[in-house]
Amino acid sequence: MDFNDRATGDGLILVAVTQLLLIVGGGTSIFGLISGLPSVISALLSAAVFWLIYSGLVYGAVRYLFQGDGAFATFLRITGFAYPTLLLLLFTERIIDNSLLAFLLGSLWFLAVVTYGVHYIADLALEKAAAAAVLGMVGWVIVSAILSGLRLF
Repeated sequence: MDFNDRATGDGLILVAVTQLLLIVGGGTSIFGLISGLPSVISALLSAAVFWLIYSGLVYGAVRYLFQGDGAFATFLRITGFAYPTLLLLLFTERIIDNSLLAFLLGSLWFLAVVTYGVHYIADLALEKAAAAAVLGMVGWVIVSAILSGLRLF
């Protein structure tokens, strides 16, 4: 992943396939995917936007806040390869009634994978890498709240 520049495309494929599995795991049938194609496309675009923005936020935290190393494309790869761990959300949402707590617990594995990837790539202490991963998630929550408040049409 570190040395293969084509792994960024692999990361995007992992994000798309994981998002489709999250949709199916959420109760949509295979035939529902076909009939609800506009909502599937919207979900895939949302996943891609998350992938780009989260990676950018982590990259920004690493480079400008913690003075770490690494290129943005590498952070895209880390996030893309960590994205399938979000399938854990399917289980935490069913077990835990509190949606915020279910989101936090379901995201822990994702944050751990991103933390170790950032630790390796950026040559940061594990604590700083974890802080960058968490700052990316906090930044994503803020950005998504802002974007959800916009009415474009």
